[in-house]
Amino acid sequence: MRQEVGHKVRSSNSSVRSLLQGTGRVAIWTVLGLLLVRGIEAGPDATPSAVAGPSAAVDSARSAFAVLFARSYLADPSAAALAPFLAEGVRVGTGTPPKKGAVDVTQAEVSGVEEFGAGRAVLTVACELRDSRTLYLAVPIVRSGAGEVAALGAPSIVAAPGATGVDSNEQPQAVAGSDAGAIERLVAKFLPEYGSAGDPGSLSYFLAPGASVMPLAGAVQFQAVTGVSQLGSGEGPRRSVIAAARVSDPPSGAVYPVAYRLALVRQGGRWYVEAVEGARA
Repeated sequence: MRQEVGHKVRSSNSSVRSLLQGTGRVAIWTVLGLLLVRGIEAGPDATPSAVAGPSAAVDSARSAFAVLFARSYLADPSAAALAPFLAEGVRVGTGTPPKKGAVDVTQAEVSGVEEFGAGRAVLTVACELRDSRTLYLAVPIVRSGAGEVAALGAPSIVAAPGATGVDSNEQPQAVAGSDAGAIERLVAKFLPEYGSAGDPGSLSYFLAPGASVMPLAGAVQFQAVTGVSQLGSGEGPRRSVIAAARVSDPPSGAVYPVAYRLALVRQGGRWYVEAVEGARA
């Protein structure tokens, strides 16, 4: 985990974004402390994102971090803006910020959590925008023994909270074997259709028998798949891959780096998508 960096926050810095730009990780933890005490204020109808319980303090810390990361990501997906949130050694692609005022998050809250051990989890954050849209961001995070939280990479933009995947022992590597080309071609064709399709049936050509994936119905447009890597080794008929991509948000003009974990299976000489499982950088 990287050490906290930054300098004192100037009194004129009133927004979360200016705090992040001015002070890096120190500002993040200052803001998180305020969020834990006061709740996440996102307008007159906002409610705290944390759910009370035996481990409310821990859950609140992770929820507050995920919400803050999601808000900052939508406001400015540039590498410099996202760097203070990332775990040591993690890098993500850079994006293009939206037009001024085009992406206005009125409320954000954690709507789903998947635990994967070793302090790692994927938190899905529902971001309600002023233009009446809702974007769901699946944020992969890790928490250190000391309680510090950091992002493991770019989020994925998903249709709704669902199964996500991250394994603390997995390391992305080059797609193995002679099927690498076929797998990369499948991913390059599937993701744009996943982004644009409005009916799950439109994905049937790409999906394994019995598989069901809810598409994004044009919520974002896939500009390019920038890389495909395999989780784990081997050349078997089942693979888990990480697909890095860039997507654009048509109403705002923003471009965001994203990462999707896909479960693939080979049947009858063809590769199919079994599930869109989540994200890990």
